[in-house]
Amino acid sequence: MRLKDEDKQQRIKKAMVDLILRDGIDGISISKIAKEAGVSAATIYVYYESKEEMLTEIFREYADLPYGYVMQQVNSDMDGRDLIETLVRGCYDFSIEHEEIFSFVEQCHRCPTLSEQVCDKDCSCDVLSLLHQYQKMGILKQYSDWSLVAIIFAPVRWLAANRKALSSNSEKYLDELVYMIQKVLLND
Repeated sequence: MRLKDEDKQQRIKKAMVDLILRDGIDGISISKIAKEAGVSAATIYVYYESKEEMLTEIFREYADLPYGYVMQQVNSDMDGRDLIETLVRGCYDFSIEHEEIFSFVEQCHRCPTLSEQVCDKDCSCDVLSLLHQYQKMGILKQYSDWSLVAIIFAPVRWLAANRKALSSNSEKYLDELVYMIQKVLLND
């Protein structure tokens, strides 16, 4: 049995992301990924049973990254307004700082088979637990987890995906979005 090498696995992940961004999900194959990563196709099977399993696992890992990023921005003494602003701006900042990962995750979200297996609600458990605490304290309205994720993160992802078209106005729109989400979620 061959041993796993962290460097090779990272090259395989990067190759998959690069190929999907360049050729789309339907345009990838194990042989293309292996060539791009500089490994043999057999090496890929040391890490993943199939192309589908590899794509799902990498998508799940990368879809979780923005939520971990925003949780690092949160501190325990934030009021509701600060919490929402931190979540929204953190999600937006992640998309800019990690544009390749953001674009990969967005493309995977548009694939029905993948989005059924990996959903935001599953990736955002820590964020949802935090939001539940604010709901219990009466700071946030009692919306479902699905609605919370949709209200907070979906519009931010749209704004981030379209920020180049919005050019210099993107910061203005982000400010407006923070304000709107605060109005929708806070018990004022």
